[in-house]
Formats: sequence, structure tokens, C-alpha cells
Amino acid sequence: MATALWIALAFLLVALVATPAILGLRALKAWRSFRSFTGAIASALDSVMRSAATAEEHATALTANAERLTRATEHLQASLAELALLRSAADKARGTFARFRGAVPTK
Repeated sequence: MATALWIALAFLLVALVATPAILGLRALKAWRSFRSFTGAIASALDSVMRSAATAEEHATALTANAERLTRATEHLQASLAELALLRSAADKARGTFARFRGAVPTK
């Protein structure tokens, strides 16, 4: 009976010592995983922020280019209207010249 008591006492002692040791090792592993995870999150967040900044720069450039395009289109429309006016005046001048030419006798 004394042997069974000593075996039970040894088992209790091992259980009391091993449980905190295993718990400590698992806590350490969890802490390292957490630190690794937060490092990865910080890196990913930094990458997303850089991508957002680049996208903002592209959007700003796109807006500037759109404004430039709008001004160029307005200038083109004004130039086309001026061209239409000049063509109209040239057509009138050709018509007048053609009437005078028709009135002048040829050899």
C-alpha cells in the first residue's frame, strides 16, 4: 500500500509541476504567434496605405488631365466655329468671284 501511495504522490507532483510548465510554453507560443500576427498586419496595413497614397496621386493627376482635356475641347470647339465662319466667308467670296468671272468675256 505504501508503494501505491508513493506512486500516487509522485504522479501528483509531476502533474503539479508539468501543468504550469506546459501552460507557460503554450502561453509563450501564443504570445509569439500574436507578435508575428501583429507584425504581419502592420506590414499589410503599411502596404495598403502606400497603395492608397499612390491611387490618390493617380486620381489627382487624372483630375488635372481631365481639366486640361476639357479646356482643350473647348478651345477646339471655338476653333471649329471660327473655321466654319471663315469657310462661309470664303465660299461667299468664291461665289462672288465666280459671278464676276462669268460676266467677263473670254477669248
